[in-house]
Amino acid sequence: MPMNFCKKGRETHVTETKRISKPKLLELDIVRAIAILAVVLIHSTADPTVELPPGSGPHAVYLTLNKLSSFAVPVFILISGLVLFYRYQDDFGGKQALQFYLKRVKQVLYPYLVWSLFYYLYNQWIFVGQNLHWKTREFLGLLKWGEASYHLYFMIIIIQFYLLFPLLMWLCRTFPCFRSGLIWIGLFIQTGFYAYHIWVKPIGHMPALAINYFSMFTLGGWIGLHYEAFAAWIRKHFVWVLPLTAVLGFGFMGLSQMEVRLKVDLAHPWNHVLYYAYAAFAAMSFIRLGQLLLERAKAAARVLMTLGAASFGIYLAHPALMTYYKMHVLPFSSAMSAYHAYIFEVFALCLTIPWIATFLYGQAMRSFRRKKPKLSPGGSA
Repeated sequence: MPMNFCKKGRETHVTETKRISKPKLLELDIVRAIAILAVVLIHSTADPTVELPPGSGPHAVYLTLNKLSSFAVPVFILISGLVLFYRYQDDFGGKQALQFYLKRVKQVLYPYLVWSLFYYLYNQWIFVGQNLHWKTREFLGLLKWGEASYHLYFMIIIIQFYLLFPLLMWLCRTFPCFRSGLIWIGLFIQTGFYAYHIWVKPIGHMPALAINYFSMFTLGGWIGLHYEAFAAWIRKHFVWVLPLTAVLGFGFMGLSQMEVRLKVDLAHPWNHVLYYAYAAFAAMSFIRLGQLLLERAKAAARVLMTLGAASFGIYLAHPALMTYYKMHVLPFSSAMSAYHAYIFEVFALCLTIPWIATFLYGQAMRSFRRKKPKLSPGGSA
């Protein structure tokens, strides 16, 4: 991925640190919207990929949708890295690091604990009914790796990256060579751990380890450190980046289709390479698509920005609704058309209901903060 616009050296670092305020990158909310659509689509199409006859036409369609949406988690991680490095590159010392951790505890750790508790009890209620129980050791065991629900491993990954970020930011600010080579350092570290995991000794809980997505986080960080230059680069090269994204995505999906058709396990490293390459180029393409929508289709951009702003709430809540619906509602007939309608209902409901609920919650919290009385200088209300 030759981006020949990287500014090097301490002089560039000093120049960039003079900038104090940075504009909000509105296009990133559009990227989040696309990514959360993909998350809900992955979970909605998961059952058809195992329930329908392998190799059948409907199975191939659902498998295609499922695999083409697989960029979701890496794209969210890339965007997290981008935002953090973009936001903090000009001012990050000991005080900022403390504020950073306190803010993340409130924004990420508290929600993770609350939703883990919710899913620990909710899934018991759904699946075992009368045997609802509380076992502290059991809950803490699930909490450690995000196993209270199938989607919470992502929170564990994000928490790990938040713990690592101050060190990475310090290295970028202290060593210009680390800053300029951030992409390749991340890729090298991730590749090394992957090689060890595959060819030396399996690493436990690998899917929930930040190292499994380290290259995506550092790629996002590098883009955040050089966002203006990246924006100019993607504007110029979008004409080939978007088609390449499609080629990589269909290549990754095609390997999965071949595995089903031929009933073989194809070379795992190639799946791995295609997966991350597809996600990386998808993220860059979506950033440019977001910019284009903001320029040329403002109404569509506003809708997607609203969806993107609600993506965290949708991510947390949609599995609860999906599980309840699938346990209590069945297709209205055995016809394949009824099955397709059922899967579409699952997708639509599990997207729109959490979206609306998250929006209303945000409105209520903003209204509450506006009404909260302010203290006078003397400390009285």
